[in-house]
Amino acid sequence: MSSNHGPLIHILMATYEGAAYLREQLDSIAAQHHTNWALWISDDGSRDNTLAICEAFARQHPSHRIHLLTGPSKGPTANFFHLLQSVQPEQASDFLAFADQDDVWLPEKLSRAIAALGDMRPAPQTPALYGALTRLVNDRLQPAGLSQRPTQPLGFGNALLQNVISGNTMVFNVALLERLRHIQPEHAVWHDWSAYQTVTGCGGRIHFDTTPCLLYRQHGGNLVGSQGRSWDKVLRLGMLFRGQYRSWGNKTESAMSDLGPLLDKAALETLQVFKQMRSHANPFERLRLARSGHLWRQTASGRASLWLGLLLKQI
Repeated sequence: MSSNHGPLIHILMATYEGAAYLREQLDSIAAQHHTNWALWISDDGSRDNTLAICEAFARQHPSHRIHLLTGPSKGPTANFFHLLQSVQPEQASDFLAFADQDDVWLPEKLSRAIAALGDMRPAPQTPALYGALTRLVNDRLQPAGLSQRPTQPLGFGNALLQNVISGNTMVFNVALLERLRHIQPEHAVWHDWSAYQTVTGCGGRIHFDTTPCLLYRQHGGNLVGSQGRSWDKVLRLGMLFRGQYRSWGNKTESAMSDLGPLLDKAALETLQVFKQMRSHANPFERLRLARSGHLWRQTASGRASLWLGLLLKQI
């Protein structure tokens, strides 16, 4: 059952050369059971029909506020942060949702998120985040399994080392938006990783839904695929040896510095151990700090790559 009632959700979509799949994604947003939404699209200089598709969609849905913005042309992370800075919530009870250009949302995605966030009943200034599993599909939307479910607790010690909540599932409150706006775009690895780090580091609350909320298209154009794909595990190991994880760690330290006093006491203590772990000259001391400092990854393979990365000083 559709409803025009309930909180306003600002959907933040970053686009670039997305014409191949964009219309299906936009149609799935229009088909949401929760219909009180506004759409903010920031295009990063597409030369295909992306803008024409967005403009046609806006004309077809005049009852919704659809904003078309010009992106910074600095990649998807900067484009999403451009949206975070540009969006204009109307009241503190509004919510926000990230949207990729190539997925298909299931009709109850927004309504499930709003119900879960409502059940959490966070205080007005407490960051709150909803995330969920996804149904993996190929470029023709044929089933390819489910995304990987977290097997360990969610928390700041995990968020410093990896993101386990897909941004395309995220719905969050204005309190989290206000904190994310403190992070400089160039200090963020990915927009959704920053959201996970911020909500856990600033005393926020998370609801992770084990019911899939969308069809997550896996195709050659994905910058980062689902963590459940075997090939992505191989790619991530290659990133380790090329120093990518080390670079991500440097960015994470900078992003957490941007948050500064917004981090709670426990997070500041964990962050200090994280910095010591990354900088210590002795590889075995780096391992000891990781094990004793409440820093963890979700899976056995993730933990193995962490130990290897620490031994090689590539974290």
